[in-house]
Amino acid sequence: MCGIAGLVEKREGRTPDPARLRRMEDALRHRGPDDGGVSIEGSVGLAHRRLTIIDLTGGRQPMTAADGRVRMVFNGEIYNFRELAAELERAGRPVSGRSDTEVLLASYLEWGTNCLDRLNGMFAFVIHDTRTGTLFAARDRFGEKPLYLCETADELAFASELKALVAAGVDVGPPDSGALYQYFTRGYVSGPRTIFAGVRRLQPAHAFTWSRNGSRDWRYWAPPEPAGEITDPGEALRRTEEVLRESVRMRLVSDVPLGFFLSGGIDSSLVVSLGAEVAQGRMETFAIGFEEPRYDERPYARTVAERFGTRHHEFVLRPEGVEIAEELAWHLDEPFADSSALPTFFLSRLTREHVKVALSGDGGDEMFAGYDVYRGHVLSERARKLPRPVLRAGAEVLERAGRLGGDRRERLERAARNLRDAGREAPLRFRDKQQMIFRSNVLAGLAEPSWAEGWARREAEDFRARFAASPSPLDAIAAWQRGNSLVDDMLVKVDRMSMASSLEVRTPFLDPEVAALVNRIPFPVKMPELRTKHLLKRILARELSEDFVSRPKQGFVVPLNAWFRDDLVGYARSLVLAPDGRSQAVLRREALEGILEQHASGRRNWGPAVWALVMFENWCRRFQVDAARLAEALRSPSPEAGE
Repeated sequence: MCGIAGLVEKREGRTPDPARLRRMEDALRHRGPDDGGVSIEGSVGLAHRRLTIIDLTGGRQPMTAADGRVRMVFNGEIYNFRELAAELERAGRPVSGRSDTEVLLASYLEWGTNCLDRLNGMFAFVIHDTRTGTLFAARDRFGEKPLYLCETADELAFASELKALVAAGVDVGPPDSGALYQYFTRGYVSGPRTIFAGVRRLQPAHAFTWSRNGSRDWRYWAPPEPAGEITDPGEALRRTEEVLRESVRMRLVSDVPLGFFLSGGIDSSLVVSLGAEVAQGRMETFAIGFEEPRYDERPYARTVAERFGTRHHEFVLRPEGVEIAEELAWHLDEPFADSSALPTFFLSRLTREHVKVALSGDGGDEMFAGYDVYRGHVLSERARKLPRPVLRAGAEVLERAGRLGGDRRERLERAARNLRDAGREAPLRFRDKQQMIFRSNVLAGLAEPSWAEGWARREAEDFRARFAASPSPLDAIAAWQRGNSLVDDMLVKVDRMSMASSLEVRTPFLDPEVAALVNRIPFPVKMPELRTKHLLKRILARELSEDFVSRPKQGFVVPLNAWFRDDLVGYARSLVLAPDGRSQAVLRREALEGILEQHASGRRNWGPAVWALVMFENWCRRFQVDAARLAEALRSPSPEAGE
């Protein structure tokens, strides 16, 4: 697990500045504190930081092939590197060392860009081949490891994190108008777009080549189209358990101590359960919780730890933990409002005190229909058959009950919105559920209407097209979650927060064999009678009680509403309403004052929105983005006119 970066000079006879490469390397030091290096060959400079996991004494980077004409920097792990090494030996290209880096480089020398078809792992790498004068880059199938690209008239730059480009003085461009819209609706920016107009992300399962003759991107892998041929529940259960057990086994290969994130939910508990079958020695598990019982899953994590005899560690996150928001903003690279990044940061820090690698349950919801949105879609389709007056009346009853306050307020408000939305077309219902900060119609009332409405129309067209191209609405929802919210929210959070503590996190649910299998199992088998994540629960029920596996999904939720109503009111106001507050360049000051006042008084829950504003202010300060540039981005041409 590492950080990579590089510069390519397009101007004839120029070589990259070593000082700029060293600044890029230094900006990524947290990703690889064990070793580093810079290599310049002609017009191409490569930089690397290393976290040693496999082959602690070898595998230094940038790595150069024996003939000196091919160099590589690599971030990640190739889980099947031993099998590939055996195949390379049979092909007459034996690998002398023990590292997956050497195997990856030899695979390119043997099979060229087709080596991607053989790799099972999480990775982002760049290969400089002086024999062909090309740069070849690729990112893993699910987007676990990041890669930013920035190309100007004079140079091509790349890095694992945006901050490395900034450190090198790369011209990243102004803030991106569409990215700002995405942030203030979803809470994150979706690739290939980034917060800076001049930078893009290489997408998951994509490769990129560059030479002086031009460049191109291509997709090298996609899961099979949903087929649904495995209709027997027993067969689906058996195959699911087989592929997950093998995936866990592959991810336990390490030359350093490893452990398991254990939230107490179904996904991480199942990974621990399967790990107990194949791991050597006593396992280490790590959990985080809150003082507020409603949000605290530590008792469930302890149940799992006791069942499998792990050495268990816990951390309690309190409101004062928000004080590290500025540090979070720096590590997250772009504006990012998923509050679960906060506990993930502290969980990673706790884990790194004991081990260097951890397995997590991320991806289980996306692969096995674990979110309520699947059930919600089916129920909404049924509700659409009811007369509109009945839906409106039901929503009004729920809204009145919600205004009474209490612990059920958020749930009642959400149920009322669901009833009001039931009559709308499925793509827009689902689009609105992704808008976790401000819905597009609300944003238009808080900011420049032409900016918000223009991007809302563009986004609505995109969702309609996605649903129209999918075999069914449920398949469209699954494809979005795996290709968008998983990649640009969940995996960004896990990568940046774990790497902030120099911890490698591996995700057994994100395996090509798992992805292929779930697309062969129809939704009635994956969620019979609307029981989400049914297959995983049935496997886990063999080891834990039915009450444990059947309890309602809790999620990794931070008690923001309470915190920003009590302990953190002053902190939020001091940032957002400061004279130089950057949020005021996007949202009207009176709107911001209203949001903070309504939340503090308890008249409305704006907790996630307040956190989004706090994180935006911290990000702007750390990356020195001023209000004038933000205001200019909002005045840029509408997407209909310019894209």
